[in-house]
Amino acid sequence: MVGYLDMTDPSQQCPDSWLKIASPRSSCGKRTMQTCDSLSIPTAGASYQKVCGRFRGYQIGTTDAFYDVLHLGVNIETHFADGVIVTYGSPGRRQHVYSYVAALWESVGGTICPCAGGAAPPLFVGSDYYCESGNPVQEYHPTSMYSSDVLWDRQQCGGNETTCCDPPDIPWFCKTFSTQISEDLEVRICTDESSVDNENVAIESFELYIQGEISGAIG
Repeated sequence: MVGYLDMTDPSQQCPDSWLKIASPRSSCGKRTMQTCDSLSIPTAGASYQKVCGRFRGYQIGTTDAFYDVLHLGVNIETHFADGVIVTYGSPGRRQHVYSYVAALWESVGGTICPCAGGAAPPLFVGSDYYCESGNPVQEYHPTSMYSSDVLWDRQQCGGNETTCCDPPDIPWFCKTFSTQISEDLEVRICTDESSVDNENVAIESFELYIQGEISGAIG
């Protein structure tokens, strides 16, 4: 295991680059006004060709999935989705691994998940993402955590989101690359709006594994 966090354990603390959210669910969110706050996941120079992992989190406020691709453009180096983005490579040469995306609500509009009819992900993301909203109604409350619906858990996909719970491996992902990689991984919490007065994505727990660790971790 190269990366691990479990904020249901009272002894765990958020990384310095993330904000501790104490309630209603102990979790870690974006700390700054920037579009993304980053956590480096060192791989100790190990060579790998496969990454697997899982994330568990909550929607806060007005997250809007891939909607900003439509009017802000596509840039893996900054922000292309509201959610948790896993990449490898240093800034300026990041490569996408997987994204866990949070939508505004489950119903209609460009701000919902692609699986519910919302804006499509960038080409470099392809199908390497999970998307869900924790908000079951077509209204929103900035800065409120939708704590009754855990994201990316194959549960409570209501409204137009029914097919968002279809992928059988949720919450786990595994991605195999065509070449060997020895660069560190990176986990970024990204939103295009302020975490202070509008939106955030809260990570309650995650695990990340690279090739050689995977079979024992997820069977």
